[in-house]
Amino acid sequence: MNRREADDKVSITCFGIDPEPYSCRVAHPEAPGEYCFPPLASLITAGARLMLMLLEVAVTDLGGTYTMEDTDSMAIVATESGGLVPCPGGPLRAEDGLEAIKALSRAQVASIVERFEALNPYDRDAIPGSILKIEADNFDPATGQQRQLWCLAISAKRYALFLRSRDGEPELLARGINNDDDRWSEHGLGHLLNPTDSESEARDWIGQAWLGMIRRSLNLATRRPGFESRPAVGRVSISSPAVLRAFRELNAGKPYAQKVKPFNFMLACQVKNLGRPIGADPTRFHLIAPFEPNGTRWTKMLWIDQYSSRRYKIQTHGAHGTRTTARVQTYGDVLRDYETHPEAKCADTQGRPCSKQTIGLLQRRHVLAQCIVPIGKESNRLEEADAGFIQDAQGVYTEYPDPKRDEWATSILPALRKMPVSRLMAETGLSRATIQAVRMGRRPHRRARAAFVRSATHSLQSREDGR
Repeated sequence: MNRREADDKVSITCFGIDPEPYSCRVAHPEAPGEYCFPPLASLITAGARLMLMLLEVAVTDLGGTYTMEDTDSMAIVATESGGLVPCPGGPLRAEDGLEAIKALSRAQVASIVERFEALNPYDRDAIPGSILKIEADNFDPATGQQRQLWCLAISAKRYALFLRSRDGEPELLARGINNDDDRWSEHGLGHLLNPTDSESEARDWIGQAWLGMIRRSLNLATRRPGFESRPAVGRVSISSPAVLRAFRELNAGKPYAQKVKPFNFMLACQVKNLGRPIGADPTRFHLIAPFEPNGTRWTKMLWIDQYSSRRYKIQTHGAHGTRTTARVQTYGDVLRDYETHPEAKCADTQGRPCSKQTIGLLQRRHVLAQCIVPIGKESNRLEEADAGFIQDAQGVYTEYPDPKRDEWATSILPALRKMPVSRLMAETGLSRATIQAVRMGRRPHRRARAAFVRSATHSLQSREDGR
């Protein structure tokens, strides 16, 4: 599906989950590409998820667990002979009374791999064996003997595998020539330029950051990387007319060769909490600039707000911005947030959503589906969205509102009409007259709507919990 960037809404016909199509008006509509066939795409994804679930069941049936899993792999908690491993929140108790989990033995892991040979769909003469394999990193390249790997996992797609020497010192696994191995993750950091040399494609600085996080998790001494005070700047492409428009004033009067053009690279940075300039819209503010490889110029040049086209300078000190300056995140800010990033999809042992302080064994959160919102592709501008460069969800995906499933009309408004006006006034901060008008059918503006949705959702959740 190809997303067509546009500002004006257009009328389209949608084919969703019902037998009959419906019509709606959307901005940024998507058109099927030449080889578009959604059923095949959904089956590939579903098949991969099924394989991971089969693997998870095989591990948990043996009493084991895993450190992380991602798309087509799983890091199983295992040692040479198995046994108990200390882990906060674990259901078992070690001899010293500490909470623990069960580590599988290497023989048990090998037996799981062997079981999956039955699912090999290929000609066994051409591709024999199991569809699972134990990665080569588990084996010493010099002796060929299996060795113990360790893993620090922060959240989904944020993990690093490492070795430990006899004196306990951690050592990252060496990466392949193309830096595309999963030995340590670049997810959430890969969009940033090299802080030691902004023109270099080398990603060793990410490995350096991971080694520091691993050492802190093991209560070992760490050294500051030396680049933590520099502004955290990413390089992204100008991929839509909306972004290019922000450079209109900068391009004015310049010859074509000197203009910022479609698909050129640009710089982007993320504003620290409370760091937006005074008067800037907190929901629609994103600083960009023409690509500048010289990092010493980043704090001296003017940056452009993508939404208002206003220009600002940036600073890396202080707690907040001014009328003309934004306080942006530094590499130190980014790495501190990265190291304590909560896993949104999981809960702690008490069933509470993960926070920055949550450690140990996690469990899945319960999900209550309250409405169906048809959307298009979610894989638009993934790196920018993950980095927080995109403030507006509509910049990532397109919603196709189905009148039969309009959340406001079918769920939110009925809930609001059942709630006391006094409670709505307290929870939303809106006047009695505004609340009464909305309950009578008037559509609120965006910020008020968000407040009403939060209040109604809490009310619906409370009723569900009380059943």
